Amino acid sequence: MRDLKNLLNQVVMAATLAYRTVRGIDYQVLSQYILKINQHADIDAILLEISHCLKDILGYELFGFALKNGCSMDVWIDPRRFSTQFTDVVARDFESQNIGFLVHHLTDAEAENSHNSDRFDINTLISYKVIDNDCVARLYILPKKNILSHHDTIISTIIQSLNLALDKNLSIQQLEHAAALDPSLIVTTRRALCSFIASDIAYAQRNGGNLSVIMFDLDNFKEVNDLHGHMAGDSVLREISALIRSSIRRSDYIARYGGEEFLLVLPDTNLYFAVQLADKLRKKIEENTVRHGGRALTLTASFGVASLENKRDVNSLLKEVDERLYKAKSMGKNNVVPSLLPCFADRTFVSQIHTVSRNYVNASQVA
Repeated sequence: MRDLKNLLNQVVMAATLAYRTVRGIDYQVLSQYILKINQHADIDAILLEISHCLKDILGYELFGFALKNGCSMDVWIDPRRFSTQFTDVVARDFESQNIGFLVHHLTDAEAENSHNSDRFDINTLISYKVIDNDCVARLYILPKKNILSHHDTIISTIIQSLNLALDKNLSIQQLEHAAALDPSLIVTTRRALCSFIASDIAYAQRNGGNLSVIMFDLDNFKEVNDLHGHMAGDSVLREISALIRSSIRRSDYIARYGGEEFLLVLPDTNLYFAVQLADKLRKKIEENTVRHGGRALTLTASFGVASLENKRDVNSLLKEVDERLYKAKSMGKNNVVPSLLPCFADRTFVSQIHTVSRNYVNASQVA
């Protein structure tokens, strides 16, 4: 009996020593990765380091991260074969079934896992809340090893570091967003436009979605500056940009393309919807009165409208919308090209008109 008790004590001591050794190694690995995480400002690089850290310590079948910022949802996942099922889980957790997902794959290599199933057991997926304020984020992991007590501490430390890194990253994004705005008009600058629209086009092409643009120019704007001065012209630009912003959805954005020329980008919008909106904006500008220095100033605007359809890049889309704006100007100004009349010959468009108007009215009330 004494020999058996001594044997059991030796087994316990050996197990305790092994656990302490493993714990020490895990904490050493964690320390190395925390240093790497703190060196990055880019969220993709931060999550890649975290995924490597968790793989070295726990191993995993799946690593995922979801970030909801306003009306947008970004999802990072490894490996990519679980993407479809994982986005379904995220949509359920965030109650975001109607939000478009931008999926990022942390690694491209799939060869080592190509023989495995493309589905995972949802019941074994562990998730952790990372942030929950203006933005909402969760970290997901399907570990290969059992979660031990010190692993909970390690994951807690990782989440704290991720929280700080995200807070820093989102603050940088806010500063970049502020720098992308024309402070006098609160619209996107042309420099920032190129980056924004290229991203929206890539997203639309990747997901088979729509995207349309409206380019408009204030008619005879030079006369306002010549007759009433540049301050009057600035007042007109500010009021018109405010009028446009109040009439579009939050997902749309307006950019100052030239002196009195603007570009309106409409994600998830086809040509018919965009033409309907352009004519609505044309009427609003025509009916609007800008008061400056005791004077009542009225203007009109000309509009060109184009949609992504089969176009492959920003340049071809902007070239077409610019040509249509030029045509609207040459037709006597205060026009939309293509106009509503040809569109009304399309029965599908006619059936959608009331839906379009209602959507934009509701979006404007929410904005």
